[in-house]
Amino acid sequence: MTAGGTRRPANDRLMTQIQSYIFLKILRAFLMAFGALTMTVWLTQALRQFDLVSAMGQTIITFFQITLLLLPSLTTVTAPIALMLAVIFTFNSLNQGSELVVINAAGTKQWWMLKPVLMASLAVAVFMATMTLWMSPLSLRLWRELKSEINGNLVTSILREGEFVKIENGLYFQLRQRMPDGTLRGIFLSDNRDNDEAVDYIAERGAVLDSPLGIFLVMSDGTIQTRKESDSSLSVIQFTSYAFDLSSFSSPSKAPVLLPNERPTGYLFSPDPDDRLYQKQPSQFVSELHTRFTTPINAFVFAIIPLLFLSQAETARQKRSATIALAAVSALALAAFEFVLSIAARDQGLTPIAMYLVPIAAIVGSAVLILLGVQPKAPDFLIVYSEKIADGFRGIFRRRRRVPVATSETS
Repeated sequence: MTAGGTRRPANDRLMTQIQSYIFLKILRAFLMAFGALTMTVWLTQALRQFDLVSAMGQTIITFFQITLLLLPSLTTVTAPIALMLAVIFTFNSLNQGSELVVINAAGTKQWWMLKPVLMASLAVAVFMATMTLWMSPLSLRLWRELKSEINGNLVTSILREGEFVKIENGLYFQLRQRMPDGTLRGIFLSDNRDNDEAVDYIAERGAVLDSPLGIFLVMSDGTIQTRKESDSSLSVIQFTSYAFDLSSFSSPSKAPVLLPNERPTGYLFSPDPDDRLYQKQPSQFVSELHTRFTTPINAFVFAIIPLLFLSQAETARQKRSATIALAAVSALALAAFEFVLSIAARDQGLTPIAMYLVPIAAIVGSAVLILLGVQPKAPDFLIVYSEKIADGFRGIFRRRRRVPVATSETS
């Protein structure tokens, strides 16, 4: 009994160390993949918003504000994919280092393999739930309000190079060039609102000043040409600095109409019956509410399904590559099917129930197979096909490496 009593704690400590080792390996890989994926997707979205700086006269601070507000919604897409890559990387490296062979040969229970993956999935699911239920709607709502404010800003609307912009009837503005620092070059402002006289402001440079006192067009080194309609006389006044008040033409923008994905989660539970958008598209509110609760489940889907294919050791490199491909395709296919269900949920019926049952059934089924030690095998045709693709890539890299050698020999 003493021997057995000492052996069991030792085994428990060993299993705990194995679990911690696997969990930390998954966590490190997840953080790296998550950071790289999120940054890549954010950059693609940020480039689409760069016209805020290049064409709409906004500062770089505003550019970062409006693009960083997109991050919470982007993380709900990149987090499960990063977790899938982390699980694949972890168990593939364990297999390549023969660690998985030792773990399987030692008679380790499959639960000890499943537990660290479940812990990592739970942590990512909690993070995703925070994003979908709170942070993402809030950030998208702020993003919409900021965009509406920018689009409704008079300063934004007039700062268009080479165009005559109508501010109001009889008042026109033209700009030759806007410098990166916000300085305006080649300013022409024509004021024909008074029937008795027309005033033209011409300045070499200037800037728009948005202050607590109002919005002013501050012009430097220019002239004011005034034409009297009564006697057709013309007077010219030179100035070194002149401020034209634009405050009366700047009106606050209307509150934007918020889409379902921008509404608070509590509002989706009980929408306002007088909400015009809800009256037109009530099914989208229902679909959005279910999507917010089902999206975090993808953390378990993208982790446990790859584990189902990779929990057992494989010595053949061809089989392992095909198994990895099959694991990734299976998880992505299930996610695509869930996306189709989220769209179909707008018609309601039994589809919202399927949005929960499909991923949960896949998770439970995969977990049961893992505990039973059952591992799906990649079909032979997939193994052959994946090996041909790998050989093709290896051939391309070999040819690229030979080019410098051949060049040096001919020279």
